[in-house]
Amino acid sequence: MSQGHLYDGHSGLRYEVTAAAAGGGLRLSMDNGWEDEIPSSLLSVADRSAAGLTLTRTDVPGWRLRLTAPVEPDVAALLPKRFGYGRWIDRVGIRPATAAFTAVAAAVVTFGYFAPTLLAPLVPPAVEQAYGEALVGDFGGKYCSTPIGDAALKKLTASLDARPEELNVRVIDMPIVNAAALPAGNIVLFDKLFEVVDSPEELAGILAHEIAHVRRRHVTAALIREFGVGLFATALGGTTGGNVDGFVSLSFTRRAENDADGSAIDMLRRANIDPAPTANFFGRLKKVETNFGSFEPALAYLSSHPLSGDRAQRFKKAARKDARYRPALTPREWTELRAICSSRPPS
Repeated sequence: MSQGHLYDGHSGLRYEVTAAAAGGGLRLSMDNGWEDEIPSSLLSVADRSAAGLTLTRTDVPGWRLRLTAPVEPDVAALLPKRFGYGRWIDRVGIRPATAAFTAVAAAVVTFGYFAPTLLAPLVPPAVEQAYGEALVGDFGGKYCSTPIGDAALKKLTASLDARPEELNVRVIDMPIVNAAALPAGNIVLFDKLFEVVDSPEELAGILAHEIAHVRRRHVTAALIREFGVGLFATALGGTTGGNVDGFVSLSFTRRAENDADGSAIDMLRRANIDPAPTANFFGRLKKVETNFGSFEPALAYLSSHPLSGDRAQRFKKAARKDARYRPALTPREWTELRAICSSRPPS
C-alpha cells in the first residue's frame, strides 16, 4: 500500500489516505473506515517525480491525489504513463525518438541533395531546349562574331568535345569576367574574361569545365535544386530576361564542381592540351580569395565558380612532365579570338 493525501474537489479539505491496487482500479481508504474504489481508466498522472506522483480524476474537477514515494509497484502498475513529449515519443523514449528524428532529417537532407541529380536526366530535352533558346535570345545583339574568331572558338570546342555540333559556344560583349553553362548545350564566355586569361590553354581548361557541366546535366540539376521542379512548368510563362543573371550565377554542388574538374582534365588529356596553365589561372584566383583587393576583375568569376588551392593543385598534378603538348590555338587564332568583340558596332 502507498500513503498519500487527497483533495476530493468538493470540500477543499486534505485527507490522509492509503492507496492499494484493487482489481482494475485504485482503492482509497482512511482510518475512519471510509473507502472508495476508482477505475484506473478515470485516473491521469499530473506529475511524477522522485518525491512521488500526483493523480487527477477525469470525471471530477479539482480532485487530486498525492502519493508519496515510494509508490508500491502494484499501485504504479495501475496508473497510466504521463505523456510529456507526445504519446509516440513517450512510448519509445526520448533517446530512441531523437535518434529516429535525426535519421529522418538526414534522409530528407540527403534526398534533397541527390534528388536533383537523379531527376535531371528525366527532364525532356525539348523543355531544356526551350529554356536554352529563351536565354540565348535574351542576350540580343550582344553576341560577338568575326570569321577567324568564330573559327578559332569552334576549333577549340571541337578539340575538347567529341560532339561539338551539339554545343553552342558564344562570346558575349558584356563587362563581366565570367563563363557559364546554360541549358541545352549553350555556353557563354563574357568578353572581359579574355582580360584575365593569359593563354588559349587557360581558356581551354575553363571551357572544358563548362562543357563538363553541360554533358553531366549539372545545369538542369542546379535549376531543380535552386528553383524546384515547378520551374520547368512555370518559368517560361513570362520573360526570362530578368532570370539571365540568376542562370549565369547558378551555383553547382561541390560534388558537381569536382566532377566537372575531373572531366575537364580528361578532355584536356585527350586533346593533348597542357592542364598546367589552367592550374595557373586557378592559382591567380586563389590569391583573390585571400586578398580581395587585388585582381578585382576576377571577382565575378569567383562568385559563380567556387575556387580553392586544391583545384589548382589538381590541374597541376595532371600535367605530365615528359609530355609534348600541342598549342590549343595558333598565335593568330588566339589574337583574333581575344579581339572578337573589338569590331562589334556599339549597340
